[in-house]
Amino acid sequence: MSTLLNAKQLQRSFHGRPVVEPLDLQLSTGDILGLLGPNGAGKSTIMRMLCGDLAPSGGAIEIGGDDLLQRPLPCKRRIGFLPERPPLHQDQTVDEYLTDCGYLRGMDRSACKTARLQSKQQCGLESVGSRLIRKLSKGYQQRVGLAQAIIHDPQVVILDEPTDGLDPAQIRQVRELIRSLAETRGVILSSHILPEIQATCNRVVILQDGRTVYSGDLSTPASPCYRIGLEQDPDEVLIAALSPVTSVERLHTDYFRVTLKTGANPSELSRLILEKGWGLIELTPETLSLEQRYLQATTGGES
Repeated sequence: MSTLLNAKQLQRSFHGRPVVEPLDLQLSTGDILGLLGPNGAGKSTIMRMLCGDLAPSGGAIEIGGDDLLQRPLPCKRRIGFLPERPPLHQDQTVDEYLTDCGYLRGMDRSACKTARLQSKQQCGLESVGSRLIRKLSKGYQQRVGLAQAIIHDPQVVILDEPTDGLDPAQIRQVRELIRSLAETRGVILSSHILPEIQATCNRVVILQDGRTVYSGDLSTPASPCYRIGLEQDPDEVLIAALSPVTSVERLHTDYFRVTLKTGANPSELSRLILEKGWGLIELTPETLSLEQRYLQATTGGES
């Protein structure tokens, strides 16, 4: 997979106060990268910098191998952006609006017509081209916003809270659309809703107060994690004191979730447990849910 976007030590301050602390981001074809964090974590600021709407205070952004600050026009041609509030003209029809978007992207009449048809097909808008945007449901308006973001066939699609305010059926439709877009592009998706990131993305960056507190692949655990069952019932503090262990969570009587240090061997954990005379009933690898990773990253594992 080719690298479409590469941000290095990207940061932003307002009036001397850091809003986004230095972070690195990479996006490749087929990626759906989730930016996750509470309101005010810096997600929208990062997305505005990535699409060239806001200048960073430091760092560099490359889109398709070009530097965004040094060559903004070719970089911006490779980016499609859907802000949290789609930039829709409510008194235009869908076709009128998408035609204007094509013209603004520098297309001639013929290219604009072809691009409009393709973006409508991709976004499921074929039947509503002649309808006024203000008369469409919120789900369809969100689709129109997505269509304007991809009408010029960008390599990178950046979506800020694309399912905000939608009902469950509309959310499912938008998720499927995002997955289809990522087949030939890279997508960055911002949300403060954990299930939305879990259901849509293959990679995630968790932000808190402008800092990256976790970055990784959702298909693998953040660190080695095991469910253990013991014949005895030792205090969590005693288990946490074992050399391979970084954290312990009690599940119920005699059962615990244990996170190991990077590179630690579970056989060493089992040996130490047996030496303590606690009696090992079960030692099973676990994959942490996104919620568990989020809590570990932002609160040290405390719920």
